Amino acid sequence: MSCPDWTMKHRTAFTLIELLVVIAIIGILAALLLPVLRAAKNRGQATCCLNNVRQLQLGWLLYADNQNDRLPFNIGGPDAGKSVELPNWVAGELRLDCQPEDKSDSTNLDLLVGADYTRFGSIGQDVKLAAIYHCPADWSTVTIDAGSLPRVRSMSMNGFVGGHVKQPPDTPFRVFQKLTAMTDPGPSRTWVFVDEREDSINDGFFAIPFEVRYGIEDYPGNYHNGSASFSFADGHAEFHWWLEPTTTPPLVAGQRLPSGIKPTSANDRDMAWLFQHSTSPK
Repeated sequence: MSCPDWTMKHRTAFTLIELLVVIAIIGILAALLLPVLRAAKNRGQATCCLNNVRQLQLGWLLYADNQNDRLPFNIGGPDAGKSVELPNWVAGELRLDCQPEDKSDSTNLDLLVGADYTRFGSIGQDVKLAAIYHCPADWSTVTIDAGSLPRVRSMSMNGFVGGHVKQPPDTPFRVFQKLTAMTDPGPSRTWVFVDEREDSINDGFFAIPFEVRYGIEDYPGNYHNGSASFSFADGHAEFHWWLEPTTTPPLVAGQRLPSGIKPTSANDRDMAWLFQHSTSPK
């Protein structure tokens, strides 16, 4: 008759060493998996953002088709899109908590796809979905009625595209007001929408300082591994990766970048690319 195995019979819990081994294994697995999950999340956000600018671009093209080739208006300033006299592709001006002005535009979906398309969000009647105006990697918020709410828009439009009044009439560069007029650089090389940095974005007009070679005024996004999502007048969308540190200053959540034109360098590769794909000399 064999003796009973009292050791196995009365063992009801892990030993301390076994527990530490299990915790160590879980820690190693987490260390291996978290970067992979983070990278997958970033790729998903980038894909979503690229799809958003592509959908906006399709709405832009539908608008031109329905308006006898006339492009959606692209006017700068907080009053753009808020009156019949100043219709615009999007209405309102985004602000952060650090700015003293009224911030209600920052969370107002009606300024994107509201019912009154003669004023608010002229392409909203074609795109219909407010979510595509926002990059999922833009986490900016604003405090409204003591609550923190996400801002509704990350997208801006090329300042040389669309009927508007901001560019001076004597500018030596082309301002495109009709789709058929976009012959140089051409539809496949002229960008229309971009995701703009949360510390730069205000109205829907993306300013490119043509009078400086080179300078930067509005800052394109760099959320997607140092790149921004762009759509082009022919309907395609692509990422563009930035090369200069002046294009990608550190992001401080809740803070605005300094306003105005900031000279960069005569060899600024980013601004050279941006300008070459925005307009051309007359």
